[in-house]
Amino acid sequence: MEPSSGMEASLQRISRLVSRLSGKKAECLIHLWNHKLNLLELAEPRRMDAPWADPFKPGEGLPGAAFLRKRPIFFTQPPKDSAGPWEEAARAKGVRSILSLPLRARKSVMGTLTLMSRSPRPGWESSLPQLVSLTDQAALAIEDTQMYQKVREQLKSVSRQRKREREIKKFLENIVDRSADPIMATDLHGRLTFVSRGAEEMFGLPKEELLGKKISGFYSGGEREARKIMKILARKDKLRNYETELIGPGGKKIFIILSASILRDGRGNPTGTLGVTREITDYKNLLNHITRTEQSYQKLFEAVNDAIFFLNREGYFSTFNRMFLKMTGYTDKEIRSFHFSKIIHPEDIPMMVNDHQKVIRGDYAPERYTFRLINKEEKVIYVEGNFRRLKEKNEVVGVLAVLRDVTEKIRLEKELLELSITDGLTGLHNQRHFYNELDKEMERAKRQHTTLSLLLFDLDDFKVFNDIHGHLEGDKVLRNVAQVVLKSVRRMDSAYRYGGDEFTVILPGATRVEATQVAERIRKTFETTPYLQQIKLSIGLVEFDPQYDLTTFVKYADEAMYTAKKMGGNQIYIRDR
Repeated sequence: MEPSSGMEASLQRISRLVSRLSGKKAECLIHLWNHKLNLLELAEPRRMDAPWADPFKPGEGLPGAAFLRKRPIFFTQPPKDSAGPWEEAARAKGVRSILSLPLRARKSVMGTLTLMSRSPRPGWESSLPQLVSLTDQAALAIEDTQMYQKVREQLKSVSRQRKREREIKKFLENIVDRSADPIMATDLHGRLTFVSRGAEEMFGLPKEELLGKKISGFYSGGEREARKIMKILARKDKLRNYETELIGPGGKKIFIILSASILRDGRGNPTGTLGVTREITDYKNLLNHITRTEQSYQKLFEAVNDAIFFLNREGYFSTFNRMFLKMTGYTDKEIRSFHFSKIIHPEDIPMMVNDHQKVIRGDYAPERYTFRLINKEEKVIYVEGNFRRLKEKNEVVGVLAVLRDVTEKIRLEKELLELSITDGLTGLHNQRHFYNELDKEMERAKRQHTTLSLLLFDLDDFKVFNDIHGHLEGDKVLRNVAQVVLKSVRRMDSAYRYGGDEFTVILPGATRVEATQVAERIRKTFETTPYLQQIKLSIGLVEFDPQYDLTTFVKYADEAMYTAKKMGGNQIYIRDR
């Protein structure tokens, strides 16, 4: 029998072969063991009256006895005073002989094959060796069919996972292609390994000529500038709004702002760098030529596609270009009557007002910001701004600002960030985000002298569940676990998939008593959730001690979880501080 023909076809073929060998008048029943219900269920024929169609326990009826004893059971002339449902049903149907044989697979009995006849002497004794042999072969055929179906489901799961990976890759590629800003990646030796279309346009060279070249060859400062940037990245792991100068087509100078980070492999080892640049040559030209004649200044002022304005010492708008009016939505007359804080997002006002006052006093203040504006229609706009104080006769008279709308860029960055910290299967945040958030909560607990607890748990015998039911069913369990955890935790708690079948919950402000209540709520909810009633979990609980570092805190939670597991599982173990 071919496993690929399907379970139903295989069972029907087995039933016909056995009936042919045992006699045409004999009726054949096949019961298979249901691992979820721990019961024997009728598999062939699929439609039949009770009690034959009702599931039953090992030891019940002749099939149950054959399954439990692992040997054939032969029965003739059901006694009239028997109270068993099988015997009563046999008498009702006129059955006078029953033979149940165990379906013995490679490692265990997987069910039974039962013959029923109205003849008191069907002659099965003489053909019993052949029937036993045929039943054993049938068990192997059924097992092979089950294994084939399991492998096929696993292949389908892998295919779906690869399809999702291709979709994510396509999504990221679309983001890169849509970005007008040049994007580049290098290896640890500074050689270009990836360039976007924006980078090709900026350098005036096709991708084929750029890949493999050293990025230091494009810096005006050469190898020295490249080493300086790598030194900052090695120290801080990232670089934000770093201003530098590149050499473009024909030796043209290109002024840029560079944001970069270290690329790492799955083990956290650095493999290269990823950088996003923004050309600010127009800004530089504007700021370097601000002292030119009024006519030249005005032409340049209006020609630039970015919003430009001038603030006086009191913080009111005195000069601005058409792009600034377009960005804010206000008229010339309206803008001139506003203090600049009128169009700043309320959360950003304190920072911007404070720094404006520093500039007017001549104190140090940053020249570059990312902040939010509120336009006339009350729409929030994210902008990057370059600011420079202007002086006359050594006295600060105001601030010149150049703004660029980066709302779309911020949105894409948030989408990418969420994608990078989310587990694709359960929708919970992943291990990487867990460590970042736990570190923050530990610092807050130390600073504010508050309590903090941590749960770490995994599913008992989940590998066995996967081996029996397949990874598709295992994935469903993990998704259901995530939903149960989210419904069981408090509003201020956060849940994460730590890896495999392990999950964590951070409980800010929770004592071990409060954390135990949450843990018990999770465990109890498993018992009332239909898809998780077979699943048990071992939970480790630790209350934070200011003496703990990040590694120690997680280690103690992990040890507590394994202690719960060693004690029999399906329980909570609380580690003493």
